[in-house]
Amino acid sequence: MRATHTDIDSYVDDNGKRLIRKSLSLNVTLRKEYISRIPRWRRPVVGYIFSFLLVGAALLGTLFIEQMLQEHFHFLGSLFSVAVLFAALFWGVGPALLTLLLSTLALDYFFIPPPHQFTFYTLDSVLQLAPFIATGLIIALITAQRERARLQTLATEQELASYAEDLEATNEQLKEANEMKDRFLSIASHELKTPITTIRGQAQLAMRRIAKQRNPPPELESMRTTLEKIDNQSGRLTALIDELLDVSQIRAGKLELHKKDYDIVDICREVIEDEHLLTDRTITLEAPSTPLKANVDRDRIVQVLVNLISNAVKYSSEETTVQVTVFRNDDKVVIQVRDQGKGIAREQQKHIFEMFYRTPDAQSSSKRGLGLGLAITKDIVERHNGRISFESEPGKGSTFVVELPLQ
Repeated sequence: MRATHTDIDSYVDDNGKRLIRKSLSLNVTLRKEYISRIPRWRRPVVGYIFSFLLVGAALLGTLFIEQMLQEHFHFLGSLFSVAVLFAALFWGVGPALLTLLLSTLALDYFFIPPPHQFTFYTLDSVLQLAPFIATGLIIALITAQRERARLQTLATEQELASYAEDLEATNEQLKEANEMKDRFLSIASHELKTPITTIRGQAQLAMRRIAKQRNPPPELESMRTTLEKIDNQSGRLTALIDELLDVSQIRAGKLELHKKDYDIVDICREVIEDEHLLTDRTITLEAPSTPLKANVDRDRIVQVLVNLISNAVKYSSEETTVQVTVFRNDDKVVIQVRDQGKGIAREQQKHIFEMFYRTPDAQSSSKRGLGLGLAITKDIVERHNGRISFESEPGKGSTFVVELPLQ
């Protein structure tokens, strides 16, 4: 049987020490378990039997010493005290008290005058036996304190074991809930992408049809503006769903990489061209003319570059230039993305790669986001055995640095 929280209660005494208050049924249970843990020969029942043998041995030893000395032995209780001590050490309080009682009777009967009769009720006998009885009671008290400490330890162990079981059960429930959440997120992301892709495709188809008309009426111009908004918002929604799906895969450890050898310079050039067409911002590329090949998942590295460049575009003014620099550093290829925006405050920099974290400036801006881009970027880079870092100074912009191992 194991102790439960209802059986064990704790309180703090006047000295601030935490103590455990146990019910009577728990005390019985703990004692039974304590006895079951000790060897059979050290159980109290055996100790009660050995009490008679110990007292008999002490009696014979004392009589033998008196006969050897041919005079009265002044330390009559010494061997009997040793018997009480042995009983206490090996079998506990009960056998020790029985040994003390039997020893007191033996001393009174054989050694306290007049011999061979009990005189413990007389004052003279009590005074002679008092030191021995006091010694035996002290031994029993110390033993009781030791047993109480062991029971207290056992109760604490059971309490901790009970809390550990509860904690393990709670962790299992949280793990199941987390897995259910990830499954739901994954399924919902997949299910949402299909209708959104259809909506965006129909909007783009309608815009192309309107664009083919030479002199469209004013109502079609208004419709084209509406369709452009639908296309932009559905594109943004698709990006958000992709980020949530990536987070789900990252948390579940299922983000797979399909690596091949690619030229990092070519990937950077393609991403910059696409971002320039989408944003009409000036984005420069400084890179060597020779290829810098690395074994990477092309789509994921594109995702990294899009996140970094789009952030640089998003959080810097339209008049400034976003600079992308690619170069080789020993056995690594280094990609730097620098903007001339507001920068990131020092107290916010330690949180920049945390999931769902957005700086106060980002939260107050009109640019929407979930704060997942940099967290996903960091995970992708590290899965490529790379490293991402940044430097930022308020008012002077930020520079993000990605290091990837070369082929």
